[in-house]
Amino acid sequence: MTTNNQTVLELVNGTEQNVQVYITLGATPGCIQNVADMPFVTNMLNKLQGWFMVAPNGSVSYTPPQGMGVNGNFAFGTPPINCPTDSFPNGVDLAEFILNNSFQGPGAQETIDISAVAGVNADIKFSMNGGGVWNAGATEPNVTGFENKGLSDNCGLVGVYPYGCDTCTQSVAPPKCAGPPTPPPHGKCQSAPICNVQRDASTAGGTVLITFMGFI
Repeated sequence: MTTNNQTVLELVNGTEQNVQVYITLGATPGCIQNVADMPFVTNMLNKLQGWFMVAPNGSVSYTPPQGMGVNGNFAFGTPPINCPTDSFPNGVDLAEFILNNSFQGPGAQETIDISAVAGVNADIKFSMNGGGVWNAGATEPNVTGFENKGLSDNCGLVGVYPYGCDTCTQSVAPPKCAGPPTPPPHGKCQSAPICNVQRDASTAGGTVLITFMGFI
C-alpha cells in the first residue's frame, strides 16, 4: 500500500568553504519540472537547471508537493560535463536521485547513486535514514550509506558507477572524449550490478542526505 510519507532530499556542505552547486532536473512526468520550485535555487539557467551556493557546513533541503516526485542530479563547481576540461582534468561526478515516485505505479523504485561515468571531481557521500530499507540488489540487501573515491578507485563500491562504466558492469557507450583520462580497461567495472541503490517507492519516507566532502 502506498503511504503518504515523503522522502526529504537534503544537501550538506561538509567543508569549511563555500561551494557552488548545480541542480539539473530530469524531464520526468510526475516529477517537478522547474528549478524555480526549489526555494534555494538562486540562479535559474533554464527550467530544468540552475545553481546556488551552500555556505561552509550549511545545508538545504527539499520535499516536493504531495503526489509529485523529484528526479535529477547535483554537480559541484560546474554544470554536468561529459568530458574533462582544463578546470576539471578528471571530469565530473554526479549525485543522482529519483525520489517520491510512487505515482509511477506498482514496482516503482526510489533510486540513488553516484555517477563517476564521466569522471570524478568531488567526494560525495550519501546517508539514508527512515522509510523503507534501501538495497543494491540481492548481494547488498541493507544499504544505509555510500561514498565515492578517486577516478580509478570506485570498482567494488556500492552505489557508484565507476569511470566509463555506463551500464555499471560494462563500458558499453561511455562519453567519447578527445583526451585523457580514457575509459577503463576491461574488468575495471563492477563485477555485480551494485551501482543503483533503491527501494520500493511505496516505502518512501525519512531523509536522503547528500554531503559534499570536498573536491578531489
